[in-house]
Amino acid sequence: MLRRAFVGLFAALALGACASAGPAPNSENAGPVEISMTRTPCFGFCPDYTVTISGDGHVVYEGRRFVNVVGRAEAHIAPAQVQALLARFDAIGFDELHNEYRAGVTDLPSTTIQLIRDGRSKSVLDYGGTGAGMPESVRALQAEIDRVAGAAQWVLRDGQPVRNQPR
Repeated sequence: MLRRAFVGLFAALALGACASAGPAPNSENAGPVEISMTRTPCFGFCPDYTVTISGDGHVVYEGRRFVNVVGRAEAHIAPAQVQALLARFDAIGFDELHNEYRAGVTDLPSTTIQLIRDGRSKSVLDYGGTGAGMPESVRALQAEIDRVAGAAQWVLRDGQPVRNQPR
């Protein structure tokens, strides 16, 4: 009797171990991918805008101050470019970065990068950059997000920063 109970228990454990813990992550059930970067104003002429890139390559720009295009603009990039950008996030260990890097000064612009992927969200705030201990790779990622999104077409005027805003 004890032997039969032991065999039954062993069989139940073996079958339970074979059962799937749920569907494996893939592009259909991992949830949406969204990369956003917000740059805020400073005590000067710093561009103030947000650019958001979705997993399918949809780009949404929202310009506020000291940018060439104030308001909303949209574009589309190849999904492969989004995947390459996600690989950059992984290469710098974005998920392991501090949530913020703050310098003990005032009137600097801030840049916040947010990544939503696999049902999780991670943000990194840059207020003081490498002087606040932020890795240089985060600054390079900021530039890469701008480049991939094509932000220069909305932010710069004739290839130059905007120093005045029409009223």
